[in-house]
Amino acid sequence: MNHSKNWIQDAFFLIFLLFHLEGLETVPCPDFLSRRHFLKVMWNFPKFLVPIFICVNLVTEIMWLCFISISRDELVGLMIQCLQMWICISVFQSRSKIRLLTEDLYRISNMLHAYTLQEKKMMKIHIWMYCLFVILGTVFLEVMFSRSRFLAYEELEGLLDPKINSRHLKERFADFLCFTYGFSILLVNGYCAILPGYYCFACNCMKQFFLRFEMKSKVLIARHDYHRILEIFKKMNETMIRMDDLLSLPILVSIINILATLFWFGYSFTFLPNDNNLFGIFIYTGFVQYFVLLMMILPPAAAANQAAAMAREIILSLANWFPKRHSIIKSLVCRKFLPKTALTLGKMYRIDKSMLISAIATLISYGIVLGTLGSVQSSDDEN
Repeated sequence: MNHSKNWIQDAFFLIFLLFHLEGLETVPCPDFLSRRHFLKVMWNFPKFLVPIFICVNLVTEIMWLCFISISRDELVGLMIQCLQMWICISVFQSRSKIRLLTEDLYRISNMLHAYTLQEKKMMKIHIWMYCLFVILGTVFLEVMFSRSRFLAYEELEGLLDPKINSRHLKERFADFLCFTYGFSILLVNGYCAILPGYYCFACNCMKQFFLRFEMKSKVLIARHDYHRILEIFKKMNETMIRMDDLLSLPILVSIINILATLFWFGYSFTFLPNDNNLFGIFIYTGFVQYFVLLMMILPPAAAANQAAAMAREIILSLANWFPKRHSIIKSLVCRKFLPKTALTLGKMYRIDKSMLISAIATLISYGIVLGTLGSVQSSDDEN
């Protein structure tokens, strides 16, 4: 398919470029670079570099725990990093299908004429604004976190491993860990921030398609063209299934990671005594960014599922509009479209509007429990 004519791939270009920098090979090498071997190697270099830094990320976190500081919040940070690396691995395994999904979306868009020129421009603007938010937010968070962690190290006394005798060596070692950790976690967090945006805009496309399908089906019913109605719905149904197969597991892990990170931010703000202003800025900014990521996943997916359910009702009642073909249409519908299709989390939980409220309520409930236990423990210590 001609890439220049695929407006959805053009709109998703910046997301694909960020994915490519994360090693997913989602953007083909431009012609002017492929003519020179060195430039072509440099273009494909991220796919070799990123897996290395994902491993470095885990190693540096473990080294920090072993040689610099072992605390409860550090262990929680290690758990969050493991979740983020799980996201990286699951997305990396399906990297070849990420771009193919937009080709399916483009075909459906042509079948339904789902977007006006103005809507296409607005979608592209929204994607670019989100990518700018991801880039600035992620870089800012990592700079603040790495710097605050270094300042926290400077305040540590007696927590370094006694085998490291030289104070100068200890300082250089901490510098190395802060730099390496900050750079490697920047790559890992890139996956966790880009994936929700890709998922959100793909869900918005599917919602738009199902809504336009309702309007299109009325016109086709008037023309007695039930074949076209079934053909369009079949394509949308297959794309929805393919999208869920591709992203249900990474999105499930992303939700767990986001909720765990939000809980860690809340815990750190409430219970960790810290006079470091940079750490406070990191907490506030991180909470806002991860809450935005949560909103980029659940509400769009729930809206797409709701639109898909409404479109399915049209298909189930289609036979009633064609009395002469009632048995044939009923047989086709029962054979191909009777099972419900929906976006899920890990093929286990169907995403709906109540899931966002449940997730927030769970965070608040665990926060109340943890706060109560903390108050009881403090009272026992005072006694």
